[in-house]
Amino acid sequence: MPTVLIADDEVDHRELLTFALHRLGYDVVTAADSSGALARLAGGGVDAALIDVRMPGGSGIELCRQIRSAPETELLPIMVISADVHRHQVMTALHAGADDFLAKPFSRAQLTTRLEALLRTRPSAAARSAAAARAALLATRHAIVEEAPAVPYRHTA
Repeated sequence: MPTVLIADDEVDHRELLTFALHRLGYDVVTAADSSGALARLAGGGVDAALIDVRMPGGSGIELCRQIRSAPETELLPIMVISADVHRHQVMTALHAGADDFLAKPFSRAQLTTRLEALLRTRPSAAARSAAAARAALLATRHAIVEEAPAVPYRHTA
């Protein structure tokens, strides 16, 4: 079964989500803050992330941005889970890279259905390879531009 990262500073929330996902057959890894979540993701093997908005040391919104900016995790399915369901908060999470936003409290059926949908639509290995190739190409182009000597432009008529 897929492995899901749960990033939430509340122990009770992590335990409840872990219990629910284990009962459904998912493997779970947890983190209490953004840095812990990034460390778990760096280890590889995570298929989706459930991220709380409010965490110490960096919000879940900032964590989404960091996940999306790293070539290794830019395609990871992300669901933000929060009790703060103001339209602005939802839009901020989606603009930061979240694929879905689930409002607390939620039912196990809602969680399951939406997580399964995220995992079904996750990019294939080929898409991940293509994304990694694009990132490498952009990095190479940037390096070439930085190292190229400046050549003055001469207009010839």
